Amino acid sequence: MTAYVEPLLVEALISAPGCPETIVERMLRQAMVDFYRETDAWRYTTDIAAVIRNRGEVEVDLPANTLIRRVYWARLDGKPLMAVSPRNVGTDTGVPRGYAINGLTRTLRLDPIPEQTYLRNGLEVNVSLLPLPELDDLPDELYAIHRDGILYGAVARLLAMPNVSWSSLQDAQVYAAMASGVKQSAKREAESLQAPVVRKVRYGGI
Repeated sequence: MTAYVEPLLVEALISAPGCPETIVERMLRQAMVDFYRETDAWRYTTDIAAVIRNRGEVEVDLPANTLIRRVYWARLDGKPLMAVSPRNVGTDTGVPRGYAINGLTRTLRLDPIPEQTYLRNGLEVNVSLLPLPELDDLPDELYAIHRDGILYGAVARLLAMPNVSWSSLQDAQVYAAMASGVKQSAKREAESLQAPVVRKVRYGGI
């Protein structure tokens, strides 16, 4: 994991001389949140979470200070689950065939409510994550490829601030365009990961 604020803070201050560090840090954190909200570029597959009999909600294990933004696939007992609308989740029990998610959360609801417990063969989910502003560290590989997009987004915000000594609307537009370019690239790369992975099982012949 990489602490992203401090190294980017120095670079952002060069572009916005005279700006208080507290403001720069706030803009960096907001730019980081916006980056992953707009790109869905932080993909994450959870560890298997235990599913308990007669409990329809399952909290999945996510990195601290993150929420589920979008679910790409979910599996229970190794079998894929279908996405359903939260309003269609009932109170019946049985073998879950679907899941629902209501807004930004860390919890999935199973449909129907499981009639048995699943431990080692519990719920596994592939998602895109939305980090919260309180997040201090990014995975090393994400920081390496997304740092410029976060930095450019923060500097664009700083330079677009009115009635401050470091303001420059022209330069803000330049940085906003550069941030947009990095975001588009990250989004395209993330979308290429959406294709389902087909796992082939080899059986020994006679």
